[in-house]
Amino acid sequence: MASQKYYVVGGEYADTSFTVPADGSELEVKGPFNEREAKVCWRELTGKTVDNAMVRYFLKSEDEIGAKPKAKNFWVVGGEYANTSFTTLAAGKELEVYGPFEQWESALGFWRGLTSKSVDDAMMRYDIRENYQPGDGVPARKSQPAAITLQPTSVKSVAVAAAPEKVFAFLMEGRNWPKWAVHSIKAVRPAEAGSWTMETVDGPGRLSLKGDAASGIIDHIFVDAENVSWTVPGRVVAAGGGTMVIFAFSKPSRVSETQFAQILRQVDDELVALKRVLEA
Repeated sequence: MASQKYYVVGGEYADTSFTVPADGSELEVKGPFNEREAKVCWRELTGKTVDNAMVRYFLKSEDEIGAKPKAKNFWVVGGEYANTSFTTLAAGKELEVYGPFEQWESALGFWRGLTSKSVDDAMMRYDIRENYQPGDGVPARKSQPAAITLQPTSVKSVAVAAAPEKVFAFLMEGRNWPKWAVHSIKAVRPAEAGSWTMETVDGPGRLSLKGDAASGIIDHIFVDAENVSWTVPGRVVAAGGGTMVIFAFSKPSRVSETQFAQILRQVDDELVALKRVLEA
């Protein structure tokens, strides 16, 4: 009887569920090996990629792997329905099917475009379906609401040797932001009240500020050059004889975990710059 064969399967993934390859990449399949050879290959690959949290390799037997793993794909499916049960199409209407999209975010963007056009028609509905097969029929409406999926969130803070009212006033003035947000903002121009047009490192963007001096609330919305919106709640509070500046960053769905981690490292640099400017 032939000995069992083993493969090393993996590569760069889209997120830490390690199920969907990163955009533009395919999973690697190395082998076949005997068990000892497969373990040596796995150790070499993981040793070279230990600094990248999105890269993962798995040891799989010949029985487990079967064929080369396939990535998920996503479809946008729907149209005009006969009633709000959304199980039967309206008379004379056919099911609309768009796709496949390799990334869920791409399908979501297309879905948003369709639903925005039909927002005034209560009988129109579109759903995003994973690995849809043409001919599967009308997507059934779920009786239970979908579970809420929380995006990764990171809280960043810095202590500043300055009075809270000084820090608050500085941050509420958009013209001050290029002085410390050195990785993201090159210049700003006033727009409507509380809003600014920005020149970011990647192109034009927008900044909106909303604050309350009494409570120390200083929230902002940052829209980057890719039209990705970051809603960032913040607080300026008295602490230790000075001020603590606190911001909470949640990952937008269109931003990969690798990009999010890189942006958070840049935020660390910018908060250090904020401290230096305010204490000068």
